[in-house]
Amino acid sequence: NAANAVLKALEEPPKRSVLLLVSHAPGRLLATIRSRCRHLPLRPLAEEDVTRLLHRLAPGLDAGEATTLARIAEGSPGKALALADEGGIELYRELIGLLTPLPELDVKALHGLGDRLGRSGNEAGFHTFTELTRWWFARLVRAGALGVLPPEIVPGEGALMARLISLRGLDQWVGVWEKTSHLFDRADSIKLDHKQVVLSAFLTLQSDMRA
Repeated sequence: NAANAVLKALEEPPKRSVLLLVSHAPGRLLATIRSRCRHLPLRPLAEEDVTRLLHRLAPGLDAGEATTLARIAEGSPGKALALADEGGIELYRELIGLLTPLPELDVKALHGLGDRLGRSGNEAGFHTFTELTRWWFARLVRAGALGVLPPEIVPGEGALMARLISLRGLDQWVGVWEKTSHLFDRADSIKLDHKQVVLSAFLTLQSDMRA
């Protein structure tokens, strides 16, 4: 199988070669593979390091924007730059704006966002928004499990998280994250209408909050 093929390559490497194995779960690798490798953990960059890189690579960003992007990107300069290119800061603010009045919804704002994200040619904006939404709910679940709120990215976000955690149990928020992720995955796999996906995600969330 594949693991044995890797092991054989490690045991009999080509001459004058260096093999680099990248694994996000090294503990799941065969012990015989791990024992033949030098372990070099690559950790996310500190927020300050990402901010400095953004100032150098995207000089058009102001200090506040760079800090916001660095915090959302969680140590990934590439992700921060992609978010900057796709209007990630404004989309994140719109996401928080939609979540803030829950269990009520600003239906007009929701439809306006859906119209923009559903336009032909704005696939990148749609995917940026859905990834931000997934990430935010995962962040909410993590905060609820640890009992510690993360640093705010936009003003009022901490109070919003605390209120939502108090309104529903952790298992229910895990369910929201799973349901939302499944819907977004289906949008990619069977080409669902992007506006309808956004509307469905938030109207379903509102219904669950009112139940």
